[in-house]
Amino acid sequence: MPEIVPDRRPAMPERLILWHLGVMSVGCAWAFGGQAPWARTGLLAAGTVGAGIFLWCALSAGRAGGPWWRPWRWIWPLLVFDVLTGLAAVNPSFREVATDAGKLLVQQDPPFAWLPSSAVPRAALRELWLLNGIVFSCHNLVFVSSRRALRIFLLALGTNAVALAVMGTFQELLGADGPWYGLVAAPNQYFFATFIYHNHWGAFALVHAAIWGGLLFHHFTRPEGRDAWHSPFLAGAVGALLLATTAPLSGSRSSTFLLCLLLLGASMHLALAIARDRRARGRSAAPPLFALALAGAVAAGAIAWLGRPMIERRLGHTARQVAAIRDSRRGEEIARVALYRDTWRMASDRPWFGWGLESYARVFQIYNSQRPPEPWFRVRRYAEAHNDWLQSLAETGFVGTALVLLLGALPVVSSPWRRAASRLPRYLLAGAGLVLLYAAVEFPFANPSVLLAFWTVLYAGARYARLDTPADG
Repeated sequence: MPEIVPDRRPAMPERLILWHLGVMSVGCAWAFGGQAPWARTGLLAAGTVGAGIFLWCALSAGRAGGPWWRPWRWIWPLLVFDVLTGLAAVNPSFREVATDAGKLLVQQDPPFAWLPSSAVPRAALRELWLLNGIVFSCHNLVFVSSRRALRIFLLALGTNAVALAVMGTFQELLGADGPWYGLVAAPNQYFFATFIYHNHWGAFALVHAAIWGGLLFHHFTRPEGRDAWHSPFLAGAVGALLLATTAPLSGSRSSTFLLCLLLLGASMHLALAIARDRRARGRSAAPPLFALALAGAVAAGAIAWLGRPMIERRLGHTARQVAAIRDSRRGEEIARVALYRDTWRMASDRPWFGWGLESYARVFQIYNSQRPPEPWFRVRRYAEAHNDWLQSLAETGFVGTALVLLLGALPVVSSPWRRAASRLPRYLLAGAGLVLLYAAVEFPFANPSVLLAFWTVLYAGARYARLDTPADG
């Protein structure tokens, strides 16, 4: 008879994994999304601990009699990526030159032209350290053997996101001019909660709305309990809606669109589930479906009312951009197209291994074609490509980008998420997929909190699917 792996109380290493990643994720989110220098230093330390936990669990699995390679089956692309980045770091393509104006980077031929090279080796190694710490810490979720523990962990992350959403909403309504109710100066006008850039908050909210959606459908369809309305189902709906409210309120147009897409899909899924449930009980589906439509309309009206000033401001900005394009002036959207074209030229010059991790801000100055009309105007500088896919190609080439894609694809293709009894894994993986889509028009992965959330839902979804899939016994 088919059976599902039973839940049990997580063992000590599993509790350590969940507490470690939970504290790391929550702390990072409240510390400006991990973008303060001191927060990044803390993340490096926490990530090192996470890598140590992975080694402990991997060695324990080997001593228990399992195949030695099994704990590494999803992580080996990262190890290859590490080797390539390490080789690039000892093969610099730029050198520092001291001048009266300060230190300048001057391009040079790398010592070994056939090896990967790096424009800024020190920055590359530090970014590699951060990436490894985050991925290993999130990958540790595959060692957790309790579905209930994973759900509680995800519930804690979702609750933290809602707390940030509430804080950010009050900041907007009170007109705070910076994070933490104006106690910290904002580097730009578009910030939200503790995040200094609204599009980073948008990606963070998107992932956690997917978590709430997954928990919502898990409790809606679970067999235990009287019915969905006497379960945490309503909490999931409220959590997802609160996070959705913050997207237009923060002024992030891209995340507003993607969150609407997620909510629309979830609403259709919920309507079908309600209809099936009512038909199975021999009752009409019309009353609950009408109530669902009414609740959706009220929620949409409330969101529009709360975010009206920001929505009007962003709509006006969009209208001006469209008018500038129609008049053939160099508006922001045209500048974005030029930015993408120049980034592609940068990537095309070193297609295999790129210019090196964390090299974009320095090297792109060579390729930036957006010159001012007069020589005394400042050249527009870009620290990010506003497209993580293109920036990855420019920094790590097709080889490095393929390895990172493989790192994310292995858990998805290896896990039976289509056959899982719960819908939770599907929503977790859908949240990760939407962030990948978001990365085509913005740079969400430049934010450590978003990076943590992405790898968390990816590995949690893959692991939960494995635990929740019926196995022939």
